[in-house]
Amino acid sequence: MVSSAALLYFGIGTLLFFFWVYGIWAFARDVRRTYVPGVRGWVARRREKQAEQERESEREEQEKQLY
Repeated sequence: MVSSAALLYFGIGTLLFFFWVYGIWAFARDVRRTYVPGVRGWVARRREKQAEQERESEREEQEKQLY
């Protein structure tokens, strides 16, 4: 027969495991909803800025060639 202490031990361990899994899931959900869109926006702004700089440098080169 299984003692009540063993049942209590495994019951509490199982309960803590579910809280641990929920914590990992909640963290992943928060990262997906908060940080991923922020990083995507930052990358988009960075690429746009780089493209603008390239367009500006090409325009300046064309102006120099015209003179």
